[in-house]
Amino acid sequence: MIDRLTDAQTVGLSLVILGVMFAVGWIVRAGLGFLRALFIPSSIVAGFLVLLLGPQVLGHLTDTGGLFPARVLDIWRVMPGLLINVVFGAIMIGKTLPKPRQLWHAAAPHALFGTFLSLGQFALAGAAVLFLLGPVFGLPPAAGALLEMSFAGGHGTIAGMGQLLTDAGAPELVDVGLGLATISMITGIGVGSALVRWAVRSPKVTVARNVALTARDDYDVDRIRVAPADNRDRTDDGIHATVLAFALIAAAILLAIGLLWGLRFVAGQFGSEIFDRLPLFPITVIGGFIVQWLATRTGQAANIDKRAVDGISAIALDALLVCAIGTMSLAALGSNVPAIIVFTVIGVLWSAVSLIWLGRRFHRRNWFEHTVADFGQSRGNVATGFVLADMVDPQRNTSTANDYGYKQLIYEPILGGGLLTALSVPLITDFGLPTFTAVSFGLLLVIGAWGVMRGRQPTG
Repeated sequence: MIDRLTDAQTVGLSLVILGVMFAVGWIVRAGLGFLRALFIPSSIVAGFLVLLLGPQVLGHLTDTGGLFPARVLDIWRVMPGLLINVVFGAIMIGKTLPKPRQLWHAAAPHALFGTFLSLGQFALAGAAVLFLLGPVFGLPPAAGALLEMSFAGGHGTIAGMGQLLTDAGAPELVDVGLGLATISMITGIGVGSALVRWAVRSPKVTVARNVALTARDDYDVDRIRVAPADNRDRTDDGIHATVLAFALIAAAILLAIGLLWGLRFVAGQFGSEIFDRLPLFPITVIGGFIVQWLATRTGQAANIDKRAVDGISAIALDALLVCAIGTMSLAALGSNVPAIIVFTVIGVLWSAVSLIWLGRRFHRRNWFEHTVADFGQSRGNVATGFVLADMVDPQRNTSTANDYGYKQLIYEPILGGGLLTALSVPLITDFGLPTFTAVSFGLLLVIGAWGVMRGRQPTG
């Protein structure tokens, strides 16, 4: 029956089934308390259900091919690379753009510490591939960027980098990265919760927490507390708020396409092809910034409904996660177990040791509350940071939520899925993994020294 459908009808059927899987994942999560305790989103649950009910598990066990038609799975495989542009294009839209000095004063410690963690992931992963995973297990040089892409970047970044990794001759790294991103999210909450309990009980750490630990099932894992635009009731503008949000995100993506073409043209005049391999999605953050800046300058920012923007972004992100996880290769994961173990150990130890040893040196006040948020982002996503910060400061008596939110305006366009993350694989391809690793270590020392020296300055 599915073979009789046109391509357009197959796309429509794929979206309908995807929507049903959203609901199934939500129902399963609601019935399993441990998933809620770990703050695992229903989209992650749905993604693994698709994987289990697809050809690789159910189809293999029953010799039926699984519940999902092959043409539907083919559509789902290409969707993550498209939807990631929507997610990143929406990041800046609807947010109040603060003055540069105000932004830097609030966000600098978070931005510097987050950059420190990401550079460490690049450097340590590069060293692991050079001296162990490459020579012994045959991992390609592009894997030197995998830890940062999967831990700090998450599922969306890995999915968005899929074509780039394939072009680099390492398509199996996409599936390894998706596995690492899932491990990072789970261990991020687990290890982060243990660190919160350590801080609460330690006489050497002062924290703002004053209520018992609870698993807040109604926690909004996608919220970002960055001064939203005024969304009070307005008169009819002739366009629904959600339609306007969609139009602005589309404009951000279109601007990004123009910017990327421009970068490729300019680089081509100098004989460089580095931007030819740069994916679109990190540039869409810049496109979103331009759209928001224009709306602010023309007095239209108040007409942007941040909730509508977030809603469109949430649909795109959840669809991306379900499709990416549901179609990842279990065979690729099974053949790279040593690499997954090594990267997981490095990622966990690096984030935890950095938090305990250097967190108080980057942040002047309420160092643990601030640092644990950065720890969460380095091990999963922005929401993980908010979850951990709220565990240790549930009443939000410190400035952590606000400062951490402002951090995203500086950090996300560059690392954790931003421009430098997207360029990491082309840089490794062009200059070699030894050079990339050495430069990462050098920048790590520079950012570390900068953050520590800034932390010693009087607050004034």
